[in-house]
Amino acid sequence: MSLKSCLITGTLALIAGCLAGYWLCHLQWEASESQMNESQARQETERLEKAMEENRNLHQTVSQMQIQAKKENDDAKQKYDDLLARINRGTVRVSVPARSCSDVSEAGHSGTDDRETRAELDPATAESILAVGRDGDEAIRELNMCIDQYNAVKSSIAAFDKPKN
Repeated sequence: MSLKSCLITGTLALIAGCLAGYWLCHLQWEASESQMNESQARQETERLEKAMEENRNLHQTVSQMQIQAKKENDDAKQKYDDLLARINRGTVRVSVPARSCSDVSEAGHSGTDDRETRAELDPATAESILAVGRDGDEAIRELNMCIDQYNAVKSSIAAFDKPKN
């Protein structure tokens, strides 16, 4: 064989070897890349499934809180309506303390401070006064429910974001 044909054959063998090496390297890289992508996809799927489960649990917890709050509000409304009905029927009387003015001294003050009389309120006035307490109680129940929901969401997020050991 001549030197020229040996050089050509050697060069072709070198090129073929380089191409084969590149091709094998590329196949190994693709396999490892594919394996890494599959692993990441599995991890992401597991994380997503866990997040969806946490979301379902949180939704159920908040729904139960709302059901409980509605029940408490309905019970409070029923008690309030019953009290108003008893006041309007006259079976319950609402009164406030008042000072007696029957013994007025020369200075215009009550002669004795230990006397106490009571002034009965009409049902409309009693209802107006009781409405303030009812509205305050309702606002407190709503605020407590809001705080409970916030704490539930906060603990759910904290549990979800907890790093794995």
